[in-house]
Amino acid sequence: MLILPLHRPLTRATFPLVTALLIVVNVLVFFGWQGSDEAAMERAQQYYLQSDLGRYEVPAYERHLLDTSQVDALREFERVPESSQPEYVAGSTLTDVAFTTALRSGELFEDPGDFEAWRPLRAEYDAQLEQVFTLRHLLRSSEVDPWRMLSAAFLHGGVMHLVGNMLFLLALGLLVEGAIGSGRFLGVYLLGAAGASAASLLWRWGEAGGGLGASGAVAALMGAFCVVWGRQPVRFFYWIGVVFDYVRAPAIWLLPLWLGWEVWNLLANDHLGIGFDAHAGGIVSGALMGATLVATRQVRDGFIRDPNGGAADDDRWQRAQACLGRMQLIEAEVLLEELAREQPGRFDVRLALYRVARNGQRPQAMARRGAEVLAIESFDAEAVQAQATVLAELDAAGLAPDPTARTALARRWLDAGELEAAEATLMSTGGVDAEEQAQLWFRLALGWRERNGEAHARALRTLLARYPEQPQAKKARFLLVELGG
Repeated sequence: MLILPLHRPLTRATFPLVTALLIVVNVLVFFGWQGSDEAAMERAQQYYLQSDLGRYEVPAYERHLLDTSQVDALREFERVPESSQPEYVAGSTLTDVAFTTALRSGELFEDPGDFEAWRPLRAEYDAQLEQVFTLRHLLRSSEVDPWRMLSAAFLHGGVMHLVGNMLFLLALGLLVEGAIGSGRFLGVYLLGAAGASAASLLWRWGEAGGGLGASGAVAALMGAFCVVWGRQPVRFFYWIGVVFDYVRAPAIWLLPLWLGWEVWNLLANDHLGIGFDAHAGGIVSGALMGATLVATRQVRDGFIRDPNGGAADDDRWQRAQACLGRMQLIEAEVLLEELAREQPGRFDVRLALYRVARNGQRPQAMARRGAEVLAIESFDAEAVQAQATVLAELDAAGLAPDPTARTALARRWLDAGELEAAEATLMSTGGVDAEEQAQLWFRLALGWRERNGEAHARALRTLLARYPEQPQAKKARFLLVELGG
């Protein structure tokens, strides 16, 4: 089964810099540092066979399997012809931490003389194994090594292994890096790699194997993508058996599908030698990090939404606008509510829902929808003007927000530099905290100072008239004297 999100084209505007750098690093590691591993490994294995290390380690290995009750491994070893056993032990114990630890302790040697003869031979062999870059950095199943938990994510076992992982990294990086930012994306990748390694260690503790590849970190991006993009419809390519096509679905739907596929394979096909355990751990780690980013509002909604205001290939916004034009308010509201659930931060959708309630003459819905529009924080001048219009319409309909909400609006609009809207709101927010009101009026007066002298003086006089006992009133008098008024 192959499911790949292909929702955004790769352009200069959407180019994911950190994703590209990660791909470059993975490629350089494989063709650079790992490029000499085959020759180094062959030299080490030849030394093992020529040095007669097998004479000492073959019986020690059999004793180790008996001591640790590894019945299946013992049966497999016994099926190996005696002449091939040294080569088998050399290959199968490269990442067997428990065996090498027991060897070095001497407990697997009955004759102390054999142990002493073995030690210099093994030291030379270990020195040659140290020349194998991959062996120095891959994850070993029975060892907690923080460095290896990260470094293994930059190693690959072959060209196709590398190409497959980099293809998914590019597709997911294009969508996730743009949605959460480059720094957070790198954090998700590295922490996801560590999370995938931790899951693999938990599942395979006591085994003699190892793991490598970027798939655990890429799986973390898969989990983060599902949660960060949430209910946003996304275009996917899928390939199951002989069936393949494109489909659009909410991103979150892929989380149980991807995770379920990895867990099922882990339970049913663990013998294939694929890191389904790391994949599942990566997906869970990424989903948890994605949920944290969403909860702490560290997601770029503007990137996730289509630049034209809707999801790619999604005509619901256009259909809703057409329904509004024909006064088909119920149909428009259904479409807009779907969009609002999927993209709760979209200002244009909330504004359209307010207009549906207003045009339908439903006061309660109008008040609720209006409050939703006013609650959206925006520093865009056009959006602020639209909010000011909504506020005026609510006032005219007797549905005005309470003074506290109006004060919050005025403060936000002052921050946005929308002084006219802020002043109109402050004019109708009497009866609340006088100190805060005086501060806001003084900020407004200072804001007008460089733009409009008349408005500057007007704000100062209003402050002086409304809050003569506040400290800002003294400053207002001084400024008015300077103005000659």
